[in-house]
Amino acid sequence: MKRVVAPEFDRIYAEDPDPWKLESSPYERHKYAATLAALGGGPYPRALELGCASGVFTAQLARRCTSVVAIDFSGRAVAMAKRRLAAVENVEVRLGSFPEDAPRGPWSVVVCSEVLYYLDPPALEAGMAWLADQLAGGSTLVAVHWRGPAVTEPLRGDDVHDRMRLDLARWHARDERRARYRLDVFEGAAPQRRWSRRPPI
Repeated sequence: MKRVVAPEFDRIYAEDPDPWKLESSPYERHKYAATLAALGGGPYPRALELGCASGVFTAQLARRCTSVVAIDFSGRAVAMAKRRLAAVENVEVRLGSFPEDAPRGPWSVVVCSEVLYYLDPPALEAGMAWLADQLAGGSTLVAVHWRGPAVTEPLRGDDVHDRMRLDLARWHARDERRARYRLDVFEGAAPQRRWSRRPPI
């Protein structure tokens, strides 16, 4: 099972700057709306988006957050995202692979959209451990992935979400399954969230 690497995505973006129709696809619009609904109104002080692509969703996420760090392993995607988001002052776009280059937290929220099924088993194992660390520190995690048949991806979306439900079970808060995508929310155990109504005496 081979991991998808950055040069493959750079080649795809060289052939088509919007290969997945992130700006025009009804599927993407519906998925973005569902992801934002799962996040709630916010605001989140510090958000991390894993696999930001050209930054279409990043611009929407930024409206719910004080600051956003968005990463992608494709240099071409990062360049497009930086151009798109140049005027959005609360967003920083970085070049990096997950989980190797995941920025240091703590994060109020982590968004994984259409990214985890590109990892091979060792990288997914490391990624799950990193996500567990974020949740243990109080982060909220929203993950959403396409449920269709794999094309270049080593894993299917359902495979990834089934694994997350096992590894991150103690934090699982929401399961939303549509015909074309699957969305799960995991709520970290930050003391301020557990004691939001009244602190323990």
